[in-house]
Amino acid sequence: MKIKKNNKSIGLLFQQALDRKLTSDISKLHRDSLRYAYNQFMIFLGPEGREMSIKKLKTSTIEEFLQRYNSSPTSYMNKRRELSSLFNAATRLIDESLMTVKKTEVQKIKPTLHLAYEKDQLKPVLNFLKARQINLYRCCLMTYGCLLRPHEEIRLLTKKHFKINNTEIHLDGSENKGGKIRVVYVPDYVRHELEPVLDGIKRDDNIFSLINEPFNDDYFSKQWSREKKILLSHGLIYPKQTLYSFRHTAAIDVFRRTKDVYMVQKMMGHSSVLITMKYLRSLGEFNMDELKSAAPVL
Repeated sequence: MKIKKNNKSIGLLFQQALDRKLTSDISKLHRDSLRYAYNQFMIFLGPEGREMSIKKLKTSTIEEFLQRYNSSPTSYMNKRRELSSLFNAATRLIDESLMTVKKTEVQKIKPTLHLAYEKDQLKPVLNFLKARQINLYRCCLMTYGCLLRPHEEIRLLTKKHFKINNTEIHLDGSENKGGKIRVVYVPDYVRHELEPVLDGIKRDDNIFSLINEPFNDDYFSKQWSREKKILLSHGLIYPKQTLYSFRHTAAIDVFRRTKDVYMVQKMMGHSSVLITMKYLRSLGEFNMDELKSAAPVL
């Protein structure tokens, strides 16, 4: 007997919703986040919860689930957004508009300022990391020199991403946050550091793991957390300076030399110049009277 679409269980409906989202044009990072949110929500509901109708799912039940991710507003809202994406896809499958997730509490995320490095900090910090964690050092070098995002772009780089004698990195739309084909320049100081690695691996090998599979999502976060404590104790960095601060520092360096916000937008891979302007204003660096040049220089 054919099951009416409105009588499908939550488990079946959300599985179909997840399948639909995974085949849509979204980034790998977003796919992984949705898979994780789906798995955790299904475990939370349990066998009986998965069998009930979506119309019987209460806002209070979803809020109870979201409270598991209440360690910070960012964590909570990320999980709420991922669940909402699955919920919206599920309700479209039954052609019904339900407000269950939208009625849950909204938490305000405070913007995180990744304090830029001062000019005389960069080399000592990089030299320190080079002596202790070579992969983290190379990641920081590319975060600064190529303005790539460390976790979702740099971590996944393979030999095949490097083109034209390793002077360019090419990313397709699914490999970067902007969702468009992106080509970035590789400065000589980055290329010289990476070429011995690239010469020793196969085309599909990851440049950090040196095999076909990359390290896990938290690889650089965990390394940075360990090294940051020592960097702070040595007075090499300030508390609000992070792994992303290398990228922020590069953006400021580019803007100071070019006074060209569109150049910064292109190099940062922002989808809109408004994002770049907001980004630079938040760092106190939006000033339209500076000199002209391009890539950041160590």
